[in-house]
Amino acid sequence: MSRIKKDIQGSDDLLPFILKSGKITYLRENKLGEGSFGKVLHYKIQDTSEDVAVKFINREEGLEELQMLKKINAFDPDKNCFLKMLDHFEYKSLICVVSEKLDQTMSDVILKRNQRPFDVCELRPVAQQLLVALRALKTIGIVHCDIKLNNVMFVNHQSYPYKVKLIDFGLAREKPSLSRISDIQIVGYKAPEVVFAKHFYPRTCLYDYIASIIHMQGQPPDKILLQGSVYSFRKPSEYMGSPINTYRSKVTDGFFEQSFTLDDLLNQRATDINEDQSDVEEFKSLIKQMLCVDQKTRITPEEALNHNFITMKHLSERTKDPYVTSAREIMSTSPTQCFLSRTSSLLSM
Repeated sequence: MSRIKKDIQGSDDLLPFILKSGKITYLRENKLGEGSFGKVLHYKIQDTSEDVAVKFINREEGLEELQMLKKINAFDPDKNCFLKMLDHFEYKSLICVVSEKLDQTMSDVILKRNQRPFDVCELRPVAQQLLVALRALKTIGIVHCDIKLNNVMFVNHQSYPYKVKLIDFGLAREKPSLSRISDIQIVGYKAPEVVFAKHFYPRTCLYDYIASIIHMQGQPPDKILLQGSVYSFRKPSEYMGSPINTYRSKVTDGFFEQSFTLDDLLNQRATDINEDQSDVEEFKSLIKQMLCVDQKTRITPEEALNHNFITMKHLSERTKDPYVTSAREIMSTSPTQCFLSRTSSLLSM
């Protein structure tokens, strides 16, 4: 949160216990977390006791995020699995964005499961909803730039265990302006073209990022590497010799000692999970197409929504199979009606 200026640094007590926006009064409850450029607190609407989340953002970043949110809000947030903005106003030098209050982040749920992995049937509705969100963003020419576990939230995990929304558009940008934020994105979540399309001098995390791609998927094609104009590749020993990276050497050396590919990683499924092998294979197929280094051949959100793993077309003939019945029930939590209709027609064929 180095970009958050002193207006909202320090104690949360500096933020108001009562907020007013026109005729609406918001009463503060507690802190929820921090976004890309601001703090998020839980408030209640005084007249209705409705729970909301209020994000306090410094004016410069806030106006930019607000511009993105207005464009996104016009695209039916419920249908397209986005966080819904309810109100916005100014408080002193801050922009306040009021949104619906969701339940838990993906990270929260994983921790509560004691790191127990999701099976592919549980991953399918989550993946489908995120793909719907990405398809909508692609349609309006906006890139989120900060998709990670903490920015995927369950709407109400107890009542709707697999219904999710994409949140935090603090780093979202229109496609032509992407270069301006390439250095603030979290390295592990960057698209390969963001890294390869610039001068590549391995640094603390970028080296590990590139090395892991090459280690698991092989060296990218020359056309990808040549997107930048000058490259200076170093051996692991040369990179780790620099003072700033010495402390990372044990971790990275351990990584390189392991011999595994992307296939090996995807095959590391928990033995106690009840999964259909054909379903797992379709899941692996989709993941591989999503992780394609070349953006020109990488699967698009629209194509991914039509992939067998999402449509369950490969399971369509097994209408009485308990596994398929369970998979369909889990998938019914997905809010996108057009998808449900398409899936039902496929499974009834």
